Amino acid sequence: MKIRPVCAIVLCCFLVGSYDAFCLETYFLDDQRVLLYKIVNWWYDCLPEESSLLCGSKIKCRSTGDARVDYDEKKMALKLQINGGFADLVSIFKQCERCFGPEYLKCTWLNEKYFGSGEAVAVSSDMPGVSAFHFLKIDRNHARKIQSIEKDIAFELEGSVGGLLNGKIALHQAAETFIKTCPKISQNPEAAFPVFLNIVNADTVEILAKYSAVWED
Repeated sequence: MKIRPVCAIVLCCFLVGSYDAFCLETYFLDDQRVLLYKIVNWWYDCLPEESSLLCGSKIKCRSTGDARVDYDEKKMALKLQINGGFADLVSIFKQCERCFGPEYLKCTWLNEKYFGSGEAVAVSSDMPGVSAFHFLKIDRNHARKIQSIEKDIAFELEGSVGGLLNGKIALHQAAETFIKTCPKISQNPEAAFPVFLNIVNADTVEILAKYSAVWED
């Protein structure tokens, strides 16, 4: 999406001026690093003619250095826990039961180098937020490999702005309580608002696992 002049001015106001070495979670809007909470606050109070400036913009959230690996050898179950949660300024899943929208995150690919013949459990919308990933049938050797890169595990979420919802930017158009709505850009919202999440080895830039949002009504 090309940023129009007015929108560019808005973004300039919220670009990060300095990089905090202790900041673990970073947001990008159309590939520009931003303070997303300020953009959320701006959207609440913007003029009506400016309310759709952000619609369709690409959002990316990256979190590094806050993963914890827990392994139950007897059950061959491994959990990647994100300390403090992840991407709490965006809404991934639909907010109303009868809406057609993102229902859960499904794993579409696992790196056999790290997970062997393991299986990933879907990330359900029943959870308050994306805070953990569960894997089954993980043998001890692969569990140790993942534990050895714990400090380098990063989480990357990508989606498009679909509206403003309860202090969060929605990556979909499936809520009855949007504060700011975006015009429909497609007859197929699932195709227009895909959501992807990758788990990455930040040291080697290897992708460990890929997830995508599954839409249901």
